[in-house]
Amino acid sequence: MLTSLLERALLPPTGLLLLIAAGLLARAAGRDRPWLRRSGAAAAGLGAAALVLAGVPWVAYGLLAPLQTHAAIPPDAAAIEAAVIVVLSGDVDCDPAEWGPDQPGALSLMRCRYGAHLAARTGLPLLITGGVLRPDRRPVSHVLRDFVENELGVPVRWTEDRAVDTRGNARFTAEMLGREGIRRVAVVTHAWHMPRAIEAFERAGLEVLPAPMGAATAPARPLDGLLPRMRSYRDTGWAVHEWVGLLWYRSTADD
Repeated sequence: MLTSLLERALLPPTGLLLLIAAGLLARAAGRDRPWLRRSGAAAAGLGAAALVLAGVPWVAYGLLAPLQTHAAIPPDAAAIEAAVIVVLSGDVDCDPAEWGPDQPGALSLMRCRYGAHLAARTGLPLLITGGVLRPDRRPVSHVLRDFVENELGVPVRWTEDRAVDTRGNARFTAEMLGREGIRRVAVVTHAWHMPRAIEAFERAGLEVLPAPMGAATAPARPLDGLLPRMRSYRDTGWAVHEWVGLLWYRSTADD
């Protein structure tokens, strides 16, 4: 819970709004201290500029594109070099009014759809990984399993229901598959999340075939890419989350 709150406070736009507010407060408090007034004004200006830039499509794409280092599996490939397809869970919609029970969120929905398609096309078994994100909720992997089996018509052989982050996805998946003597897996997640996922799964002792999906693309019209959009704030948030996550995983690799 603390990690989630800290993440929300630091990622854009909240982190930038807090920087602007802190700068304005420092400027107001620095009437008799010119250095504090100048520092506050600089912080507020920097935060405002970054807030605008975070919503620019070209900026969001520029942050996501370097993370997308692995090509997608060719759509006509009937076989792939893996023993299992592993889908990493993402978000979940809690108690939607039109459905009632929890449903896959937008990220999870995209990953499930591609993972199920890949499993149906290749005949490989499917594993979905994701644990309890809130104590009053079912494991995310169970929510996604029900969607994949009941609505997509693809069986799910395993659900890993203890992980709460990417490292946990990797560790607990490796434990489950290790009992089956399986080491080579195709990992399904968004293209910009794939570098961190690969590092985690390889450190857990698995061989990884990247199966990225949902890659961010450059703005179709260059001029439109200069105008801030709400979607770009979301994309920038994902990018910052991944860059910080990569740095954190590499700095704590031996923990």
